[in-house]
Order: sequence, then C-alpha cells, then structure tokens
Amino acid sequence: MPDVRFTHHAEARMRQRGFRNADIGLVLSVATRVADDAFFLSDKDAAREIERRRREIQQLERLRGTKVIVEGESLVTIYHYNGKAASADGRKRRSVS
Repeated sequence: MPDVRFTHHAEARMRQRGFRNADIGLVLSVATRVADDAFFLSDKDAAREIERRRREIQQLERLRGTKVIVEGESLVTIYHYNGKAASADGRKRRSVS
C-alpha cells in the first residue's frame, strides 16, 4: 500500500461520504491501479479478496486449538491441544495421586 497523507479536502470528502481511514488502506492494498494516480476496487478485485479471506477463515477454524512448539529457529512439533494433557511448555504432565 502506498503511504499517503490526507489533504484537508480528502478528509472532508471522506467524512461526507462515510469513508474511514482504514477503508483507504484496504482499497489501496487490493485494488487495481488504473492510472499513475488512481486505484479502482472492481467487482473482480473484491471477489478475489473475499474468497482469499473466506479460505483464511476456514483455515483458522480448522487450526483452532493448534499448539506449535518452537525451539530457537526450529519447529519441534505441532499438535491439536485440548488444554488438559500438557503443561504450558508442551511437556506431558504426570498425574500425582
């Protein structure tokens, strides 16, 4: 996304037209550049980004509860964590009777 600053005119138009600062960043990051000074968020751009986010949401749902153990720069293991069988450092806890 290009780093932009807002003119007084742009801020006034954004307020009048119901745009938020975050809207500008999103449009600039996914829209098609149609001229050196213009971007357009087409139906195709929007559909592509909606599908990408849909897949990302599905992936997050599938990975919910996953625990990753990293040591330094190395991935040691990855597993579905249920919160009962392991301690915070990833080692199995022994039952004490």
